[in-house]
Amino acid sequence: MQNRISPAVASLIVVVMIGIATLAVAKLNNATSDAPAITHSTSNQLGAPTTTRSTLKDGVFTTKGTYSTPGGAESINLTVILKNDIIVNVELQQNASRGDSAIYQAKFASGYKPFVQGKDIKEIKLTRVAGSSLTSDGFNQAIENIRRDAAL
Repeated sequence: MQNRISPAVASLIVVVMIGIATLAVAKLNNATSDAPAITHSTSNQLGAPTTTRSTLKDGVFTTKGTYSTPGGAESINLTVILKNDIIVNVELQQNASRGDSAIYQAKFASGYKPFVQGKDIKEIKLTRVAGSSLTSDGFNQAIENIRRDAAL
């Protein structure tokens, strides 16, 4: 005689498993929605927690970054919103006056945000973004201007 589970019992087991999975997902979603968006925790060499304080003013800062290209000088305008030294939002205005520069600025503009938004402004230094290396020079100059302007 072979032991078989009846279709009704199998269906009941499936329904119960789906219910458990649904409750687990709901519990997980509820737990993560109560968590802070950004958490920074550091410790010293002895493992004791340390407190980090902002070294820059919060606010909106706009500046120009210039850089040299084989065709001459170019620039970008950069607006950064800082909160606790973190770049909350960043917008770049392209000012290229020549064809190649406009192409490279557009490439840079399409790919730089993931490298800076949500990051500590003191740690930002870009090199090549989306194939554009010279625009990074102007961007880094603008970031340095903002660091200087936001210094306490």
